[in-house]
Amino acid sequence: MLYSKRNKLKLKPFFTAKDFLEGKKTFFKLPKTVILMPSADMTKFLKGHINKHYDLFSSIDLVNNNVAVVHDFSVGAPLCVFITEQLAELGVENFILIGVAGGIGRNLNLHQKVLCTGAFADEGTSRHYVTETLVKPSPKLTAKLANLTETKGYTWTIDAMFCETKQEVLFYEKQGAQTVEMEAAGLFAFAKKRKLNAAGIFVISDLLNSTKWDAIPDRKKSAQTLAQLMFDIAKKFA
Repeated sequence: MLYSKRNKLKLKPFFTAKDFLEGKKTFFKLPKTVILMPSADMTKFLKGHINKHYDLFSSIDLVNNNVAVVHDFSVGAPLCVFITEQLAELGVENFILIGVAGGIGRNLNLHQKVLCTGAFADEGTSRHYVTETLVKPSPKLTAKLANLTETKGYTWTIDAMFCETKQEVLFYEKQGAQTVEMEAAGLFAFAKKRKLNAAGIFVISDLLNSTKWDAIPDRKKSAQTLAQLMFDIAKKFA
């Protein structure tokens, strides 16, 4: 038997990200907007564009006075929210998640950019923050990013990459999901609970919308697309 999550959401945590950072004697401030890029190493693309660099839980690079890029950390909602809780204590208010995702929408193509309009919470982190099973991003932040993408739709956020089934792909596609990934629901839930802003854009790296997985055909192209998207977003907040 597990403790009731509905009861838990009314309670105070035993310790917070603020306590954690104070214990590490971490007191610097960051811009209000960060671009989160799990598993994406943008070091070579950022060369010559970094105003300031921090090493904390991952690489944090300031690309202008208003935007920091947090990149090259591992995948998954638990780590993403562990990081964003700390970023919020360092002054961040806007969290923009960009990364690769599997395409489950029927008309998607490789390297297409998809604006996330909501996340089906099929992972464990979000339920510690909200009760919704479809967690929405911040409307204003999402609208600001809309012209950077070719299409939009929900995402299916799952913890277990190697347990995705064809039946689930078809189910979530019918519910309006275009992508499958591992962070969005957790991030959106955290932002809602903390009264902050979060949004997401995904680049299609592989397709699950046929009878057979096509593998990940061009990692270099995916990285280049992500890098250009990163700089396009940074310009919007410069």
